Amino acid sequence: MLLEVIYAGGPRVSETVSLTWADVLPRDDRVQLSILGKGGKVRQVLIAEIVSRSLLASRGDAGTNDPVFESRKGGHLTKRAVNGMVKRAVRKAGINEAVSPHWLRHAHGSHAIDRGASLPEVQNTLGHGNISTTSGYLHARPTARAVSSSILGCFFDED
Repeated sequence: MLLEVIYAGGPRVSETVSLTWADVLPRDDRVQLSILGKGGKVRQVLIAEIVSRSLLASRGDAGTNDPVFESRKGGHLTKRAVNGMVKRAVRKAGINEAVSPHWLRHAHGSHAIDRGASLPEVQNTLGHGNISTTSGYLHARPTARAVSSSILGCFFDED
């Protein structure tokens, strides 16, 4: 679920692990995440319906101030734990790529541009302070979608 949220909404891993259920706002059939970004700036990111449903279904009886992505010991996951999850998914998918949580964030931005989102829209979603950072997402990526699908698919295979 965590990797889906990173890919679907493009938050930084530090922003993702700090989310609480108070930051998850239902909006019709979707969820809006209230993300506390760099410099203490808050941005709102709307998540795809299918990811929204899964995210809300995962809540269980968690309280408003509980972490969305809780560690096994309780409390928020660490960035290191998320990096480990991604590395395990990459290994399980048999991908020989340097994939990281940031790579999924980058894939979100690139794919949004591919689907017709404007640079300012992607800039706002990703929380970039400067549009020149976002313009780096305009390069060609012939295999990015297949790799993203392979990684995310690893978490849904019940083997």
